[in-house]
Amino acid sequence: MSNLIMDNFHSLIAQGPRIKWLEKWLLREIWSTERYNSLSPLKYLNDGESKVNELEEIIVQAAYRLYDEFLDESPQGRNVLDFLESEDFCALVIFDGLSLREIPVLLNLAEKSNLTIGQVGVSCSSLPTETIDFIEQKLKFGSVAPSQLPRRKEIKEKGITVYYYDNPSQQYPIDQNSKKLLLWSAFPDNTYSDSGARFAQHFEQIHTLLETAWLNTVQQISRGRKILITSDHGYVYLGAGLSFARSNPELRPLTEYLGGERYRRLRKGDNPPPEHPDLIVYPNRKVAVLRGRVQTHPPGKSASRLYKHGGLSIMEMLVPWIVLG
Repeated sequence: MSNLIMDNFHSLIAQGPRIKWLEKWLLREIWSTERYNSLSPLKYLNDGESKVNELEEIIVQAAYRLYDEFLDESPQGRNVLDFLESEDFCALVIFDGLSLREIPVLLNLAEKSNLTIGQVGVSCSSLPTETIDFIEQKLKFGSVAPSQLPRRKEIKEKGITVYYYDNPSQQYPIDQNSKKLLLWSAFPDNTYSDSGARFAQHFEQIHTLLETAWLNTVQQISRGRKILITSDHGYVYLGAGLSFARSNPELRPLTEYLGGERYRRLRKGDNPPPEHPDLIVYPNRKVAVLRGRVQTHPPGKSASRLYKHGGLSIMEMLVPWIVLG
């Protein structure tokens, strides 16, 4: 058993909530500013993913109930809707598909912008980790796409002004008199279907473009507001050796049932593969979902993408929670 697992085994099998321990491990030991500054972007990515993959394999084998904690209320009351409703003068900034890996970049940008960093932690995504599910489950705005939010009458009636950015360079004149702002950027999720998502270097490109997205969103918000920066879901990076070791016979029923995706919505008469260790079924949520870092082999272009989401894994379910001002 590796030192990583030996050092953390008792924390994994402990009774009671373990997200707080997991948050500390991820943010202080894996996706820390110190590691980001001392390593090249690709080494930071691959070394961190290797450790997460190793830990997550043990979670699946010995502590799989930890995944159920992701479906409970967000840790330490970190709820995006509560933030919007409880703060009198605030801004919620959502970078679609941003992960915990990017927290050091966000903190660096905040310092360059002379913004006070008040809280750094994690929150939980929806299940499945899809944007529309997040809007419905976490924001309670209905089953709509983020591009539709600025036109929703019921959101305006709540005193929330919404801006949707379909690319990092898009700009809007922000209504600084509005008490509550919601800025939703489609970046970086809209890049995961690009051809570049087949290569590890895509990680570096995300960080370069993130500065542009930051300048056109966070930097445009007037000082004096409390700002929450978060995401609707993370992503799992499935580089070589960074997914669970599974044989083709083990993967075949998953690939066939899920159609190459990381989850499937349950319908009447659905028959998921019975008691498959890598698939978990939540009838109350009407979804069957891959658990952990399983890499199926679907046909077509999606098979070659290294950046994916939709399952029930640490790097998809836990998202940044950064409060500024």
